Amino acid sequence: MKRFFTALLFVLFIGSVAYSQGWTNLGAFPDTSFKAKRDIHGVAVDLYGRVWVQPFYNVDSIVTPNGTVFVKPLYVFNGDGTQAPFSPIKIVTVGGVPDTLKNAGRGLRSDKDGNIYASYFDAVYKIDFKTGAGIAKVQPTVGQSLTAVAVDDNGNMFTAHVVPGTGKPLKIYDAQFNVLGNALDSTVGFSRAFHVSADGNTIYWAGYTNHCVLQYNRPDEFSPFTLQDTVAKGFDSESFGWNRKYGRLWLSSGSTNDKPNRYPGVNTYLDVATWYAWNTATGDLTDSLKWSFYPGIDSLSQRPRGIEFTPSGDTAYVCAFGGSGFAALQKAINPNPSSVKEEPGVATNYALSQNYPNPFNPTTSIKFAIPSAGFTTLKVYDMLGSEVATLVSENMNPGNYEFNFDASKLASGTYIYELRSNNIRLVNKMVLMK
Repeated sequence: MKRFFTALLFVLFIGSVAYSQGWTNLGAFPDTSFKAKRDIHGVAVDLYGRVWVQPFYNVDSIVTPNGTVFVKPLYVFNGDGTQAPFSPIKIVTVGGVPDTLKNAGRGLRSDKDGNIYASYFDAVYKIDFKTGAGIAKVQPTVGQSLTAVAVDDNGNMFTAHVVPGTGKPLKIYDAQFNVLGNALDSTVGFSRAFHVSADGNTIYWAGYTNHCVLQYNRPDEFSPFTLQDTVAKGFDSESFGWNRKYGRLWLSSGSTNDKPNRYPGVNTYLDVATWYAWNTATGDLTDSLKWSFYPGIDSLSQRPRGIEFTPSGDTAYVCAFGGSGFAALQKAINPNPSSVKEEPGVATNYALSQNYPNPFNPTTSIKFAIPSAGFTTLKVYDMLGSEVATLVSENMNPGNYEFNFDASKLASGTYIYELRSNNIRLVNKMVLMK
């Protein structure tokens, strides 16, 4: 009954149109002259807020003793549009073996630690976001094209393939790319991307030709996955992205080429080429962001293929795939993010969580819980014990709270943050890295 009610809420909600909460699409990023002008297959954002971009086709080359080799490099941009010192990445070296990025880019993903997972045809590379150096490589099924991978908060990676069929399982690997087994022995429908929950016990499978999302669950990491529900009916989703700051899974609705609102027997009113924020706990759609179509270019050539958010949750980067020349990466902002908010749930103990992201630059989020009303302070100190910021100093009701801390005026280094409430004192460390 609970699953039915959640699905019903989802269907009813997508009949309305009031999703937007202030997102503004700023258009091409970093500008319209960006070299990888078309057919971007992946976008990711690291803990520094840098944007990783993956072209599908050849856009660059390197000269080797055997001649010129055309490549699909990884571009890494700072938030101001300048490139990182190690960008573009044309060769990834893992275990002393250099690999030229000459296969088709198939998707990007970042994990909670900021590292980048780049799918290239049948191989996945794990890349250190600080340096651009290779960490690990694996080929889940040799000769079979991959989707963008999914990564849970434990560092486990889930891989799957574009084309379903026998011998193409959805696999799980640990953080060192040791295979843990099959999550699913086979998948249903063609796919470009999928995602998993933070604990890795829920798979959101978007075989976009299914016109929905299939939700698989397991009770714990030692149990098998089973099909739990059919959700997001009407979505022909080709890209997924978590906004970790606000705990929403964003789904693309479909494209002019693969239109939304085609799930049999269900009336939905999703806009084409739009990403929607989905509350996975309630089934509600809570926000939306639309691709800005370029005039004079066939909309069939502008298929939403990736969405990622900065750690602050107020900036999004979206990309598209197509067959015409256009700047296929766009930036959007929400100028009015909430800095403090009360989270749902009842606080049963005093708690001060590790800030996220950590390290950070220049903003981070701090969550805490107080089970009893009382005067509460949340302060930040440097390593010499000098107070550098007071984030909270007021009487507060019992509850779970989240606060954004902006350290743009502070120097890089380690800081202490302290929660005091009703004679309880909790402390933690965080690292500002500029």
